[in-house]
Amino acid sequence: MRKHRILIVDDESAFIRLLKLALEKRQRYIVQDENDPTQALETAKKFKPDLVLLDFVMPIEHGGDVAKKIRAQPRFHETPILFLSGTVRRHGGEASKINGFEALAKPIGLEDLLAAIDRNLAASAATAASKKKLMPAWLSNVTGVFARRNKTAAKEAPARD
Repeated sequence: MRKHRILIVDDESAFIRLLKLALEKRQRYIVQDENDPTQALETAKKFKPDLVLLDFVMPIEHGGDVAKKIRAQPRFHETPILFLSGTVRRHGGEASKINGFEALAKPIGLEDLLAAIDRNLAASAATAASKKKLMPAWLSNVTGVFARRNKTAAKEAPARD
């Protein structure tokens, strides 16, 4: 079974440490953490997470800005982001939203967090699978076709003085 990669971005190092240990103990996740929100995008680029757990209220840069930067990258356009925040309230069975992303109230029970992670990873996988089915086989290789065409054209072009 493939382990999902989860990036935790939160300025509270004690919270991250506990959360990381709890998730890794399940042996279903590889977890990377980042305490500095200004470094979150670089950490995401290196780690390539399947899901991001993101604190909303942080010094220097708040989670909304971090989420925008991450989502602006084509690689992370579909990556689920879950906000963890003490500023949201629990609603009876209905998920809270911040900037269109699911928001979980701190403190959160581990089982509730695991359910939210699994729900978002499953939705992301379903979206990717449906897009893959809709894309014709020839289209998925279009980049390679254009690269080969450009190389051939460059070889055939007359040399310029």
